[in-house]
Amino acid sequence: MLVLSLSAFAQLSDQRQERIQINADSGGYDMRTGVQELRGNVRIAQGELVVEADEGRAYNIDGEWQRVELFGNPTTWRMVMEDGSETHGQSRQIIYDLASDQITMIDEARIRDAQGSFSGATLTYNLVSEKIEGAGGVELVIEPGERDLPAPPDEP
Repeated sequence: MLVLSLSAFAQLSDQRQERIQINADSGGYDMRTGVQELRGNVRIAQGELVVEADEGRAYNIDGEWQRVELFGNPTTWRMVMEDGSETHGQSRQIIYDLASDQITMIDEARIRDAQGSFSGATLTYNLVSEKIEGAGGVELVIEPGERDLPAPPDEP
């Protein structure tokens, strides 16, 4: 499970050059501060990734988008994998730090797919190092029949 969930993030890394489409009920942009506000039914799509939230903010500093913060009850994302299966995630807040290529899911964070789930108070994934870390009561659940464990060695 963890491998498949991590491959979802790795696939996200591959999609970073694709077009991003953002929809919301309302929003605004403050040219002085570089803050983009999104309110109500926020939907962000990029490649096979779809993120939905209640509200969001994006920060443009010196002409470059640096950070995106999404809030919801919960904020959700889903990604269709190359094999056609789906990976889902949810938390109350998602922070995507474009400068450090890091995604942080905060408050009741959970990633799940057909093989199981990985959850914690916070899950952080670095797109460059491809490492995921959890904090605050981390739990890994592996569904039956989906274990990719090595077979025990033959006894002489």
